[in-house]
Amino acid sequence: MRKPTLHLCAVGLILCFGPHLSVAAAEATSFPESPARPLYWPGSVTLEGGTTGFGGSGSWRFHDYLGLRLGGDFFQYSKNDAEIKGIHYDAKLRLLSEPLTLDIYPWPKHSFHISVGAMFNQNELTGTSSDNTTIIIDGKHFPINQVGSLDLQIKQQPVNPYLSIGGNFFYFDRAHHWALGGELGVAYTGDPRVSLTRSGPAAPLIDAAVNHEQKRIEDSASDYKWWPVVKLTTSYSF
Repeated sequence: MRKPTLHLCAVGLILCFGPHLSVAAAEATSFPESPARPLYWPGSVTLEGGTTGFGGSGSWRFHDYLGLRLGGDFFQYSKNDAEIKGIHYDAKLRLLSEPLTLDIYPWPKHSFHISVGAMFNQNELTGTSSDNTTIIIDGKHFPINQVGSLDLQIKQQPVNPYLSIGGNFFYFDRAHHWALGGELGVAYTGDPRVSLTRSGPAAPLIDAAVNHEQKRIEDSASDYKWWPVVKLTTSYSF
């Protein structure tokens, strides 16, 4: 009789205290819920690098479907004895631009956007001739002491139409503050402005050759009227 009595007591204890123990265990193992993430964070700051240089941007999404963005990128590279149309230059390439765009978001829940705007362009290639004794201009040989130094400058148009698509690939945190993304597009830079001057004394034959050489460089540079935009970005949204 003792064993059935013990079993009845155990069942009674479980029925009386089991629900309370279950609630206490659930409370002990539960975690506070994280704050709800909004549909999107309106502001963001971005670090970026790509074909326009390295820099950053700031954006403000003022509407479910619209936002504004302003950025700036810079890169500089120098090379000695760079050959351009048969003449050697100590050359320097500078990329400096600031895109200002209206960002269009087709879907409010997503970061994908289409950017339309303008790129303020200070891209520039400069060079000084580095040939020592003779220099070949327009296929003709001239002594350096008569030509002097040749100074080349190529600049793109200062304001360019700008079109791109972009968005985030994935997020580093559950709140979607930190993200890795990218941008792909193009800017229409138009016909570049080319200047080729020399420091030597006036000489009609040399001056005519320099003018023709400048025209040759202009013709080659005019083939590149579109600047590709490819960027990798890291952003923080708030």
